[in-house]
Amino acid sequence: MKRTALTLTLVLLMAMPAFAQGNPCNPCGGKATNPCNPCGDKAANPCNPCGDKVAVNPCFAKMGTVFYVDDPMARNTITFKSEAPLEDIIGTSNQITGYLVFDPSNPKKGGRGELVVPVNTLNTGIPMRDEHLQGKDWLNASAHPNITLKISNVSDVKKVKSASGYQTYDVKMTGELAIAGRSKKVEFPGRITYLLESDMTRSKMPGNLLAARASFEVRLADFGVRGPAGMDLVGSKVGESITIDVSLMGSSAAPMMADNPCNPCGGKASNPCNPCGGKASNPCNPCGG
Repeated sequence: MKRTALTLTLVLLMAMPAFAQGNPCNPCGGKATNPCNPCGDKAANPCNPCGDKVAVNPCFAKMGTVFYVDDPMARNTITFKSEAPLEDIIGTSNQITGYLVFDPSNPKKGGRGELVVPVNTLNTGIPMRDEHLQGKDWLNASAHPNITLKISNVSDVKKVKSASGYQTYDVKMTGELAIAGRSKKVEFPGRITYLLESDMTRSKMPGNLLAARASFEVRLADFGVRGPAGMDLVGSKVGESITIDVSLMGSSAAPMMADNPCNPCGGKASNPCNPCGGKASNPCNPCGG
């Protein structure tokens, strides 16, 4: 009987990791100690059940006001330009989602954020060229559907304009840019403007607003983007470096899409990553303990 009991105990202990992995309250089997990232860096945001929609990391949300980048009228824009001897290419996307965190009462605290642009929304004006751009020889949208920018720091904050209702700052942004499955640290200058809600701003969207503009260059080689093998198009028909301009605006108001499964509280809870509506002390623990 003792041997049987010991054997049963060993079997149960060996089975525990698999059981823990199946528990929705512990998706990583207890391998990570940080409750704000239960996947131990394997997932960019553990509170994001939708993959291509960015939910706010609760660890960042504590640092300031969250400005949601999700304009239902698609007025946020990213523009990219390639200059090469054979051809200049200009493209855009107005499908930017994500968030920015900034503390208007203490701008020098910096900021955080995450922005996502689906590759299949990049538009150069020629459908066949867009198909090639999104294909496996270039950005490979089927394997890597999103371009992401995770802003890890906002520094060198300098006020350049100020008036009743708004303040504008020049800043330096630091983050990680991911293209075609590869990531690289980037640093670039930017300008942000904080606008208090008014009759004028409400004509654009509700809530206090944060406008952000930035421009920077990326080298395709840094992300392993080379085009079709043996054709040597990068440098002749496609520029080795691509200039990217970003212009967007986020709102402190709750996201527009209340029925979005990425916001299980439908805007009723201040933290969309907390499906328990504040009943759980840890928004990354939907089972309240």
